[in-house]
Amino acid sequence: MSVKILISRTVAKDLISVVKPFLAELHALAWRSKGYISGEALINKDNPEERIVISSWQSVENWENFQNLEECRQLHFKVDQILGQPSKYTVYLNT
Repeated sequence: MSVKILISRTVAKDLISVVKPFLAELHALAWRSKGYISGEALINKDNPEERIVISSWQSVENWENFQNLEECRQLHFKVDQILGQPSKYTVYLNT
């Protein structure tokens, strides 16, 4: 069963250029990972610091395997350290 992952972050204006390369690396890593289908990044129109990524995976297992990659964990850690708060991940199952 395919899944969608919602990743939400608050990114202050002055940190966008700092965190962007790490987010690009995460996206490239996802593209190379088994089971990745697609992803899109969205910015809240009324609050540009609020950002979400919606990624689609063939299965929860594919998503979890991606999350467990050492490179992925390091990139997420760097992003969270820069932002000063953890990213929030929510897994949605397709019905």
